[in-house]
Amino acid sequence: MTGALVVLGGDRAAHDTYMQVGGSGIRMPAGALSMALSESNTLKALLLLYVQTLFIQASYTALVNARSKLEERLARWLLMCQDRVRDDRFSITHEFIAVMLGVRRPGVTVAIQELEGMGLIKARRGEIVIRNRYGLFQIADGTYSEPEQEYERLLGTIA
Repeated sequence: MTGALVVLGGDRAAHDTYMQVGGSGIRMPAGALSMALSESNTLKALLLLYVQTLFIQASYTALVNARSKLEERLARWLLMCQDRVRDDRFSITHEFIAVMLGVRRPGVTVAIQELEGMGLIKARRGEIVIRNRYGLFQIADGTYSEPEQEYERLLGTIA
């Protein structure tokens, strides 16, 4: 979900939004979301909890990006991507991963080759297949799970 600033009372988002991995979604104007929030305390409460988890995720990402090695960050990002895609296979390029991690593409290629060499993933042109989620979790070395646990605590699991 985007539009956290609207949930917090603003009249528009401060930035553009784009999808990292193709899928489906629902789009609505900021004014319609504001109206729905004013008419439903239940919706407002739920989306405020979501915004709380979003801030936790963003702050944790900043911490991880400042302190962790590229392989750890990549493993974490792949786990998060798998959580959202809900599949072991997703279309993604090295260039896009580099943008998401704020690093150079050649570094991503080396890190992907390392994870692939450990049997954790299978990389093909424009595609990553997760082969060993637990192994990625181990490589992430504590950088993955705290925000995810907080999301589950506040919002529950999504089937």
